[in-house]
Amino acid sequence: MKYIFYSFLFACFFGVKCVFAQQPSPMIGFDLSELIETRDGIKKGESSLIKSYNDLIKEADACLALKPETVTDGMLPPSGDKHDFYAIGKYAWPNPKSADGMPYIRKDCSINPEANGPKFDLARYNNTVDRIKLLSLAWFYSQDERYAKKATQLLRVWFINEDTRMNPHFECASALPGVYKGMAIGIIFGVTLVEMTDCVKLLSLSESWTGKDDTALKQWFSDYVQWLRTSKFGIQEKKAQNNHGTWYSAQIAAYSLYTGELEYVKEMVEFGKQQIREQIALNGSLPHEMKRDWAFSYSVYGLRAFTVLAECGERIGEDLWNYKTPDGYNLQSAYLFLAPYLSGQKEWEWGSVRENEQTERIALPMMKRAAKKYDSTILMQAVRHLQTLYGKSLKYDWI
Repeated sequence: MKYIFYSFLFACFFGVKCVFAQQPSPMIGFDLSELIETRDGIKKGESSLIKSYNDLIKEADACLALKPETVTDGMLPPSGDKHDFYAIGKYAWPNPKSADGMPYIRKDCSINPEANGPKFDLARYNNTVDRIKLLSLAWFYSQDERYAKKATQLLRVWFINEDTRMNPHFECASALPGVYKGMAIGIIFGVTLVEMTDCVKLLSLSESWTGKDDTALKQWFSDYVQWLRTSKFGIQEKKAQNNHGTWYSAQIAAYSLYTGELEYVKEMVEFGKQQIREQIALNGSLPHEMKRDWAFSYSVYGLRAFTVLAECGERIGEDLWNYKTPDGYNLQSAYLFLAPYLSGQKEWEWGSVRENEQTERIALPMMKRAAKKYDSTILMQAVRHLQTLYGKSLKYDWI
């Protein structure tokens, strides 16, 4: 019933497009009422919104003339199929002990610029997805169909058109040359698509996005979910007891909500209860993330996965927000653990690096969502502190 309610609410808020090829699926990371309130504020010329809106439109305008990038533009992946996404791991480096750099080695939290180079697909993929998100939001706030048309073009080129589409899997992702042609951890590259599908739900109200497009993209994600559920890499990633495992669950839940395969959403929410027990300590910390050099960033990142999973559960009437294991492990404690470090009351003391402001910007909408769910003054203190620091950003509205 909640799924139907959210879909009905989504449709009722917009008069942009009256007929859908399929019923729109509910949003996950955006607060729909806040998006509409922001759009109304922009129309009224509210000073707190105009700069962020103008920045968004400026970036969207820059995308309009750009040629679409494709997964087939780079070097041939080890699979021999040019449609397979191919990328080395971000932390994969040439071996300093060998003349040819082989086999590659892994340096945690040390990003190799080669990973974002033209030989591999990661930069093209990230550029494309970021532009789709940006253009979809620009269309929503401005109602300028040029942005929807461009976003639709990018989606068709990367996910739909037979000549250029990416195969719906990550078999050749996070490769370690000389060791692995691809690794299960490469599934983490799919995380950015969760936010993208929310943006596509907005785009589906435009004139440019057709019912045929909608059906084709949903089929792509349905196929990807089946690969996640049945492939060797997917099964391996599901067992990961850190953010990789939680994002595995969150991805399946989010994409299945998008495609309407709700049985998989429920399956992942149930599995999420086990992951709460495995990944969140009684004090609310995420021990597997605390071991990393970028412990703060990974703690926020890991909690975002749980947030997405909880939101997906809520859409089908499952409450992960307030779930507690018999021995007291729960999700709320994780937000409360991070709160004093995000409100400036405590200094972070784990890992070797206290990351940049982007981590805090990303944490803001997540903490705002949690503060509302738990009606928590402690969490709201963190939210207000972050809002004071960073103000309103239309690019950082998604949990």
